[in-house]
Amino acid sequence: MKPTKSDSVRLYVLEEQELYRELYRSVLTNKTAVELLEVTSSSEIVNLKRAVSELSPDVLLLSTKRLEAGSVEALEQVRTNNPGVGIILVLMHYSAQDIDMLRRLALKGEGGMALFLKQSLDQVDQLLRTILAVRQGQVILDPQLASFMFAGKPECPFLKQLTSRELEILSLLAQGYTNAAIAQTLFIDIKTVEHHLNSMYSKLKADAGYNDKHLRVSAARLYLETMGEPRRREEALATAGSRR
Repeated sequence: MKPTKSDSVRLYVLEEQELYRELYRSVLTNKTAVELLEVTSSSEIVNLKRAVSELSPDVLLLSTKRLEAGSVEALEQVRTNNPGVGIILVLMHYSAQDIDMLRRLALKGEGGMALFLKQSLDQVDQLLRTILAVRQGQVILDPQLASFMFAGKPECPFLKQLTSRELEILSLLAQGYTNAAIAQTLFIDIKTVEHHLNSMYSKLKADAGYNDKHLRVSAARLYLETMGEPRRREEALATAGSRR
């Protein structure tokens, strides 16, 4: 059964570029899965607290050329004060300083989150799936951003060995995704997912301490502990062991 407007995701969009604001209106206005509350300039981030209070969105989408500290602070406040609101952050460019802010933002609050480079989010169906996934509390990281977010974490050598795609798959695995769900979310074949998982497990088994442990659970645990998400850890680990 298709969703109706009464059970669709309430979406509030802040977009820096006028062209993309018009594209969002054109693409999303008639989608039954999404109730488009408003599309406005990202300069309105200063009024974000008021907008969340008045419009009660399920998901915020902020798209900007460059990440500003003020924007991150506003999003952190939303994640702290409105844990049920998901956030999709789309960037055109990023710096080393941005990575630090993104890592801090990802660790703040409990709502769903997606971090993407604009060139990576280029399909309508991909955008819709991301909106729905974030509404459900899932966390999705652009593989290129994920690589940099983990690059400064020497306490976990295993994660530093992973490719961008492997990190992306691991981030979904750690949220309790099945192999089939990972394939569907990333628009790849399930055999490709299995190939990347086997590659990850081989790297993990290089550490003798993991030879006699459940590799799927161990990989999920390392990811969650490195990301510092203790509130989700037990639930995710409870499901990881039985999901294929």
